[in-house]
Amino acid sequence: MDLASPAMDESPVVPVEEHHSVNDVEWMTEKLIPKMADLEEAACETFQWDIKDWRSLDKRVTGPEFEIGGYKWRILLFPQGNNDRENCAVYLDSAEPNNGQDPNWHVCAQFALLMSNPDHPTVYVSHTANHRFTASEADWGFTRFQELRKLDSALDHRGIPLIDNDRTVITAYVRVYHDPTGVLWHNFINYDSKAMTGYVGLKNQGATCYMNSLLQSLFFTNYFRKAVFDIPTADDEPSKSVALALQRVFYQLATSINSVGTTELTKSFGWNSLESFMQHDVQEFNRVLQDNLEGKMKGTDAEGAIQKLFVGKMKSYIKCINVDYESSRVENFYDIQLNVKGCKTLRDSFANYIDVETLDGENKYQAEGHGLQDARKGVIFESLPPVLHLQLKRFEYDIERDAMVKINDRHEFPLDIDLADFVAEGEEKQKAGPDGFKYTLHGVLVHSGDLHGGHYFALLKPERNGNWYRFDDDRVTRATQKEVLDENYGGGEAIENLAGMTMAMRQLNRHKRFTNAYMLVYVRDNAMDEVLKPLTPDDVPEHLQQRLDDERAALEIKKKERDESLLYFNARIISDEDFKAHDGCDLFNPHSPTAGKPLRVRRQDTFADFKTEVAALYNVAEDQMQIWTLVKRQNDTIRTDLPIPETDRQLTMENIKEKYGTRSQSDLKCYIEIADKPTAAPNGKFTFFPSEGQTGYFMIFIKYYDPLASRLEGVGKLYVQKNSKVADILPQLNEKMGFAINTPLKLFEEIKPSMIEPMRVKASFSQCEIQGGDIIVFQKDLTPKEMNELQQQNIRAAIPQYYEYINNRIIVEFKPKDDEDTTLESYSIELSKKSTYDQVATKLAEKLKIDPLHIQFTAAAPPNGLPKNKIKRSTNLQLQEMLSPGYINNAQSSNVIYYEKLDISIVELESKRLVKVTFLGPTLKDESTHELLLLKTCNMNALVEALLSKVKLNPNGSQRLRTFAVFNGKLIKEYGLNDPISSTHDSFSLYVEEIPTEEIEALEDEPILTCFHYTGDISRLHGIPFKIVVKENEEIRDTKTRIRARLGMSEKDFAKVKFVLCHQNGKVTPLEDDDVLSATDLSPNDSLGLDHVDKSGRNNRLGAEKAIFIRG
Repeated sequence: MDLASPAMDESPVVPVEEHHSVNDVEWMTEKLIPKMADLEEAACETFQWDIKDWRSLDKRVTGPEFEIGGYKWRILLFPQGNNDRENCAVYLDSAEPNNGQDPNWHVCAQFALLMSNPDHPTVYVSHTANHRFTASEADWGFTRFQELRKLDSALDHRGIPLIDNDRTVITAYVRVYHDPTGVLWHNFINYDSKAMTGYVGLKNQGATCYMNSLLQSLFFTNYFRKAVFDIPTADDEPSKSVALALQRVFYQLATSINSVGTTELTKSFGWNSLESFMQHDVQEFNRVLQDNLEGKMKGTDAEGAIQKLFVGKMKSYIKCINVDYESSRVENFYDIQLNVKGCKTLRDSFANYIDVETLDGENKYQAEGHGLQDARKGVIFESLPPVLHLQLKRFEYDIERDAMVKINDRHEFPLDIDLADFVAEGEEKQKAGPDGFKYTLHGVLVHSGDLHGGHYFALLKPERNGNWYRFDDDRVTRATQKEVLDENYGGGEAIENLAGMTMAMRQLNRHKRFTNAYMLVYVRDNAMDEVLKPLTPDDVPEHLQQRLDDERAALEIKKKERDESLLYFNARIISDEDFKAHDGCDLFNPHSPTAGKPLRVRRQDTFADFKTEVAALYNVAEDQMQIWTLVKRQNDTIRTDLPIPETDRQLTMENIKEKYGTRSQSDLKCYIEIADKPTAAPNGKFTFFPSEGQTGYFMIFIKYYDPLASRLEGVGKLYVQKNSKVADILPQLNEKMGFAINTPLKLFEEIKPSMIEPMRVKASFSQCEIQGGDIIVFQKDLTPKEMNELQQQNIRAAIPQYYEYINNRIIVEFKPKDDEDTTLESYSIELSKKSTYDQVATKLAEKLKIDPLHIQFTAAAPPNGLPKNKIKRSTNLQLQEMLSPGYINNAQSSNVIYYEKLDISIVELESKRLVKVTFLGPTLKDESTHELLLLKTCNMNALVEALLSKVKLNPNGSQRLRTFAVFNGKLIKEYGLNDPISSTHDSFSLYVEEIPTEEIEALEDEPILTCFHYTGDISRLHGIPFKIVVKENEEIRDTKTRIRARLGMSEKDFAKVKFVLCHQNGKVTPLEDDDVLSATDLSPNDSLGLDHVDKSGRNNRLGAEKAIFIRG
């Protein structure tokens, strides 16, 4: 039942200006519950309940049952209010019998409830809502339907009330909707994907929805899944083998009842947590993943599976019009990138893809043996694969904005399509037959958002004649054909139609506009049975099933142990031995796992059971021990609180923990007091433990400080009376330490680590505000001469000095920054937080046996503790600042500092700049990176000279060097020898290369073109830019030969590279082997683009996205 106010769940009261009757069904239906355009109506009817005795109604009344849409309903009325005495409440209630047989039973209804005058039906108030009625939410409506005081009053200027002579009418307008997906208006609380759909989703690691959508698509491409299972992985480790990790994800998707994690898979890719929080392009991820798997499939039963499933052939051609000459090249494709802009349908995009360009006029084609000729240039498909991955180009470069933008134009795609018109006539087409290129839609990968981010999900049809499902990370739901097609065409309503929309409709339209298909998966009809053939248990590797079954069994055992652990809690017992061994504040170190003795305590055991167990643990009689609770005081110190009395022997330990423990700690900390011998009580009897409350005695703890040994130790405990003098305990203290009975002592109270106060020995304990559990620290009272001698030896002569030391004491772990240098070790050194930079360096230098000035420190960055920023030497810099420098985001720091051994003094080093520069050899593949220590004021000439001492130039080369900077794969600047090194930013990658001889020897009319690498879109740059000479009349195929030699790429990898000419006006022209660059009207800022996947894993992208790599 809804108990919320109408403001939370209903529309406002409808004004009654037009005076329509509640019986005007057509008008009321259209006005109050207009049909929702995207939903299919099951029924729309009305019901009226005449109430003739309003004042005699019970507090809760149900009206007569009525049926609409095949479901039984009734009106639920609270005449005097429902938890609200000022308003009457009215609800629509499902009257369907709930036998508990179908937990998923529901009905979705849009409804209006009206109260009207029985004689004047135009006088009414109404409220509207829509709701998913379920067994747990069987009624829905309005707790504040109408104020009680207004029911008998005139509703408006006509002077007519809603209740007249104790009579009124309540009308229900109900529109019932079909729910083909089963999730209409679902709140998804406790939603079970497996139970509702038979499928499970994939967990999102942060920004891996793009990966999840593709993995689900590949999973339901059953032929591909079987091929992945055919890769031998019995001896692999999941975190290091992409094939095994993917097998595990696929097996779990098929067998798990819960959503499946992908952390193991991304670890096998070589990704860290940062990559999991970076969104990438689906197409790029698909290419990189398939390229990796294709290599794993070689020499196995799965070899050739990816080629068979996804690879087709296309022919690029130039055919002369007036002479019999054609130049063509056939190449493989794994997916097809289709234009969205300017294309209304998928068929339009295919037509655009094979559109023919005429080369004439000044753009004639240089045909070998025929001179310049008019020609037609284009591409045509020679064969299409069984599974088509169609990438819709939703992201494009906008020349006017000089930026990438998302294309949200409407683009329609069909359930079925015949692509025969786009396949070249020939042997392949004849072999395929008339139905050989008919395809059926199998999947739609959707992107909702803009260029800067968004969300991916997949709509898939796992079975040929089955239903569509929406796979949205860990949630799987049924989907309608309208959701698959219409809702992902994009576009939304035209701007001129927005004026007539409500705010909610505008928001929905905005969502639809930015939600559209990004990748389409079509399966060829004559291959569908093979592609979607269900897998059998025999198709799954036996070792995979066994591994996961074993892991599930281990998880069950852990779950059982976890459930059993709820029956227990942990306790820690501190004894006098722990106190005596403790050299620090408090009674013990609460952060030390070795302090005290741990016990696992059963919650339902009695305190008597617990005491027996503790007595056995310490081998003492129960009557000789007393257990005190330890609590954290407001000043963050831990002290004894109360002894647990014998009267609580039969309380359970759970009750003891609640009664004496604190909510801030999950375990129970106790102090065990063990008495040596009984003492006389005031009543003449002997007792082991004086009663604090009755005798005036209370227990305090005593510590002794030895300045010569610079050691603090626990002495034990004493019972004292609050009115006795502090001086009364001096003889006992001397006796405990074996000093002469009259040895002068100095006493301090340990209030907290930073507050150590001297005590007045002539005052009473009460006057000194000493209470039970307090700690008194004493030392011998030194003469001024003794104090001076100790201080000259840098010995902490007084107790406050020692406490200041231990309050700032810290153990710092010094780790070598270069963890691959086996000659360097890690050292744990005790220091003070107030130690200066030089003091810290001196302490570490003693371990390393080097000059302290030959050490450089680097701070550890949270949360992973990896080295980040170098710590600049300063004589005033303290250790606590070195551990938590301001540039580490003030996060909780670790006590780790990284160090490096220097060949020169840190003073000299900090007057210089460490420059990382990469030298490029004869091919760009031959690279070596060097760190050069240069004066901050020097120029690039000094950098080059320093580099030449570390590299060897090619004796047959030009002997001339070029220095340039690259940022995110883009050439930023070429430097002259006189340019200062300060002109290059740390974020730039700096390169030095020997200028190729052909560039030096280039003729004046041979332009030099800059070349760059990219993947998919020209904004997705990677790699190292380079330059190439444009030779007169040289065809692209020969230019490619020179470029491959320059790059040092293998023939196989280079064959996948596509070339485009990027004009300075933003136009991009694909290049074919027969094209001639020198015949093109080149501008100074034109460049040559190489489209291929970045396999280097080089992190040269500092923006929101970087190149995808998979290493496992």
